Amino acid sequence: MMNELEIIDFPIQNWVKIIIILGTILMLFSRLYIGDRFQYLFSFWNIHRYFHYKSGETLSLFTTNNVIMFFLRILTTALFLFMLFRDRYLTNPKEFFIKLSIGLSVLILLKFITENMFSFIFKFKKKLTEVNRYRIGIKNLFAVHLYFFLLIMIFSDISLENIYTISFLLFVIYNIIYLKFILNKFLINGVMALVYFILYICTFEIAPIIGVIYLVK
Repeated sequence: MMNELEIIDFPIQNWVKIIIILGTILMLFSRLYIGDRFQYLFSFWNIHRYFHYKSGETLSLFTTNNVIMFFLRILTTALFLFMLFRDRYLTNPKEFFIKLSIGLSVLILLKFITENMFSFIFKFKKKLTEVNRYRIGIKNLFAVHLYFFLLIMIFSDISLENIYTISFLLFVIYNIIYLKFILNKFLINGVMALVYFILYICTFEIAPIIGVIYLVK
């Protein structure tokens, strides 16, 4: 009798089930830690409530919840890339996932160090901290949404070709919403500031993603 978790065209290995369970546990920890604020990680249209849950209260950049969501983002992103390119790494899938997780962690750390070096040199540390506060919050939302998208990818019969198309469209939509959210917060004002912001997005957001996909492929 076919295992109920073998809905897609290959059996789901135990380590993949463990990653899904770990993702669930991390989200539960996040829910317990931030309480009702967690509900706003599901809604783009009301995401500002995540940052300003109560009157006069703002969300800090370095919080326990951001650490929890960092690990969720690493797990979900690595598993997502594994699912997209699993056919190329059938011999050692677990090793591929571990390398992805380590690589993504190192990439995020290098980005953080490089961004802060540039912010110190060009004296925009305060602006970067404010942008990062919103950026990390939006990426927390992405991590939660990606978790549920992974469940659909793994436990449905959607073809890999359709997954590629849907993933690309969601990537474009999410990034447009992210950029619009940042701009609407009046964090970017003036032509030069906008130019710097576009350069920043291309250098520190889009280029690393393209690089990771290129290396994986």
